[in-house]
Amino acid sequence: MIAAVAMMVSCTGKSEQASGSAAGGDKAAKFEFSVQNGISGTTGSKNCFLAELGAPIKFDVAGEGDIIDVTATVKVKHTEKTEVEESSEAELWISGRDDDNKDVKLILQLDDACKDKLTEWYKKPAGEEIELIFKAKLPKADMEKLNAKQCTNTLVL
Repeated sequence: MIAAVAMMVSCTGKSEQASGSAAGGDKAAKFEFSVQNGISGTTGSKNCFLAELGAPIKFDVAGEGDIIDVTATVKVKHTEKTEVEESSEAELWISGRDDDNKDVKLILQLDDACKDKLTEWYKKPAGEEIELIFKAKLPKADMEKLNAKQCTNTLVL
């Protein structure tokens, strides 16, 4: 009888522990970020019309806490425009409004590994496409305000 009671207690404890682990796994779900649209505008001296609009943006998010590592990948296609001001610097601005109608802006910098690729792309003919990677450490609270919304996404060249 004592063995049967001990067996019941150990089985019950394991099942409660297992369900507790499953619930804990839900709390630690990975934060995901996206926007509903691609590049909606470009800016920057002579390069203002150099990239074709609408390129999709893929976001990868890593880390936990108030500040999160964000990587954005954008495919950029060269237009017919030939007047170029070469630079190895670029930014990606994700802008929108929160539920209280206040401006929220996220700024990501061009990854160092893409700088040479960008300067080479400036010399390429129309139709040439490259993939650029932008990175930043951003406040999770601001990202949550723009998550899955239609935003103004500006490529600064």
